[in-house]
Amino acid sequence: MKEGTAISTTVTVRGIRLHIDVRPGEGPPLLLCNGIGANLELLDPLVEALRSQTGRKIPVIRFDMPGTGGSPVTRLPRRMPQLARMLADLVRSLGHDEVDVLGISWGGALAQEFAYRNPRLCRRVVLCATSMGMVMVPAKPSVLLTLASPLRYFGPRHLRETGARLYGGGFGDDPEVAEHFAAATRAPDPLGYYWQIVAGAGWTSAWYLPLLRQRVLVLAGDDDPIIPAVNARLMGRLLRRGTVRLVPGGGHLALLTHSADLVPLIHEFLS
Repeated sequence: MKEGTAISTTVTVRGIRLHIDVRPGEGPPLLLCNGIGANLELLDPLVEALRSQTGRKIPVIRFDMPGTGGSPVTRLPRRMPQLARMLADLVRSLGHDEVDVLGISWGGALAQEFAYRNPRLCRRVVLCATSMGMVMVPAKPSVLLTLASPLRYFGPRHLRETGARLYGGGFGDDPEVAEHFAAATRAPDPLGYYWQIVAGAGWTSAWYLPLLRQRVLVLAGDDDPIIPAVNARLMGRLLRRGTVRLVPGGGHLALLTHSADLVPLIHEFLS
């Protein structure tokens, strides 16, 4: 599947059915790990922006976690190491022996685990609005309470009102971004959502971040109610080959609201 046209299909990896979307291009593909409960279509604007940059057209691999988008929920939860092995098998089944990985929020935890456990398979790492897990500086209790439930995905029409409070960074100020987010949102299976919470319970990357061989780009908004920016600074101190970039005025979804600033940085880093 290295060459050819874009594909959207369902594959089975380690007994898990995954809905995937693959866009062809040149060089190592970029594996995208989305936030908790988020379906892959929410990242359409990011994918198009990355692939429209001058230079090589980056191949992109996206997938829906079990219980989100087009992937059916599993009967039992998986821990982060198991999910990282699942991704490694997915990448190899698509015919690749080297990829870059970009993880957002919860997906950033999965990206870190994937990079640590697959140093030969994973070339470079981009971490956006994420943390080291249980040792992170947490959000306010009111925000954590909202994140404990997938209910926000069942009322996307209200995102313009609630988005600014939950995501920060002027999310509701850009009608185009908010409208796409609302239109593209597919409510996750509640059980799948809680399986993702279980996967991250007790998980931390703090002990192995200094051991990562890959170059790592850490991106964080300074107006992120979910993952305070101090977490990016802490990660930067532990990484041997890490670069931290803070986005002035950026929130949890800075990749969408501030893509004009961040996409060139990501493209340069990967190229």
